[in-house]
Amino acid sequence: MGFLDTLRRALTAAPASPSEESAIPRAIGPGGIVEESGADAGSTAPHASAGQYDRAQWHKKLKRILDELPASKPEWDVLMYEARALELDPEWVAQAQHEEFLLLVRRVVSDRIVTESEHRKLDLARELLGVSEAQAEVAVHAIVAEAESFFGKPVRDV
Repeated sequence: MGFLDTLRRALTAAPASPSEESAIPRAIGPGGIVEESGADAGSTAPHASAGQYDRAQWHKKLKRILDELPASKPEWDVLMYEARALELDPEWVAQAQHEEFLLLVRRVVSDRIVTESEHRKLDLARELLGVSEAQAEVAVHAIVAEAESFFGKPVRDV
């Protein structure tokens, strides 16, 4: 549960003053990907045998399964088998998964309140996607800081 503790610490930390905001590490690159993860490195072109339609449908399933966690957890293995069966490029799959994790964190903090069920959802998504606690911590801190800066109010933990 280390990731949940990190998320709670990020949410309960005092909001950064304008002078401290410049000291916050910018973990999110222009494309919205955690730069330190290496996920933004390499080719993003999908495997030639997988059609655009197949990739779009697989990505849609990925988004739905992550949105419906924890109830959709049994569908995870099937989704990963399907990616291999469609011969989707593993780098493309990893990048899509990482981007969806970042979007999931953004959706969770978008209302400035993070519930216990949302904590569990993020932790389960992190585990399924293979995002390390360190990568998740960097992403959460950056996204929470960005949300607090945008809204002008702290993100609360309930």
